[in-house]
Amino acid sequence: MHEQGMTQHETPMIEMWEMLSDDQKKAMMKRMIDGKIMMKEGMIKHFQFKIETMKMLKKMLDEC
Repeated sequence: MHEQGMTQHETPMIEMWEMLSDDQKKAMMKRMIDGKIMMKEGMIKHFQFKIETMKMLKKMLDEC
């Protein structure tokens, strides 16, 4: 069984993290945050597209 809920993938990541300098850790944290921001922005764009499509469809149906 895993110690404290850690997966086999997390253990090497923790070991690598501990080897990084403070500046490297800071750079990685910024990159992880940037990745999350990009993902959320992508989700927003996707939902905006869906909303525009639904509005377009509604307008088409209203014109019938």
